[in-house]
Amino acid sequence: MAGLVGLALGSFLNVVITRLPQGESVWGGRSRCPQCRSPLSWYDNIPLCSYVWLRGRCRSCGAAIPWRYPLVELAGGLMALALWHTFPDKLLLLAYAPFGLALIALTAIDLEHRLLPDAITIPGTILGLLLSLVLPQLSFLEAAAGALLGAGLFYGVGRLYEKWAGRRGLGGGDVKMLAMIGAFLGVWALPLVILISAGLGTLAGLIRVLGQGPGDRGQWRTISLPYGPFLAAGAGCYLFWGERLLNFLSGGG
Repeated sequence: MAGLVGLALGSFLNVVITRLPQGESVWGGRSRCPQCRSPLSWYDNIPLCSYVWLRGRCRSCGAAIPWRYPLVELAGGLMALALWHTFPDKLLLLAYAPFGLALIALTAIDLEHRLLPDAITIPGTILGLLLSLVLPQLSFLEAAAGALLGAGLFYGVGRLYEKWAGRRGLGGGDVKMLAMIGAFLGVWALPLVILISAGLGTLAGLIRVLGQGPGDRGQWRTISLPYGPFLAAGAGCYLFWGERLLNFLSGGG
């Protein structure tokens, strides 16, 4: 049941990911084909199953349905299963479910549009702070310190890089996303989240550089990557394996 609910939420996330960057309401109207804009019938909007039945094409116009749609639905199902397995306590499950879904949505939007919408990060930060008032696992002071330090740290790093390189390195969306992560996970999670995200981002950058032609490798200084997905990966790792990772890094095995 948790997986099925997650699949349904993943289907809703596709609506958010499609409409929010375009300034459209995520609540208005039925789901529609991204190409011909034809409204989808309920049987063409069943998570994963409809994609398989339609062979990845719109029933009305025959245009290919982007792979993002089934992948986000699958990610929603897997996120729900992981949360149900990791946090059997209902309060924690309800608290971290919107956080996990927000990470999925921000990842997809940043990959497609190089954008981390305020409509997700700012309400997410507020929600994290409010939940810290009722959850015993995280104090409000830790959540508030995490939000403030996360935003302040990335803002400072971005400004220093801009002065050194003459161009922006971290956008305002990254600053607000780390504030949201700090609000949900607390200030002590930030070092590990930043370490993991920086490591993954560096690895992705190296792979991209090595994949370029020999004549283009001199342009490595101008390569830019959306950083939101790496922040989401770091937050997800801490959410599910934070204690184990900290024990490993401290030599506790």
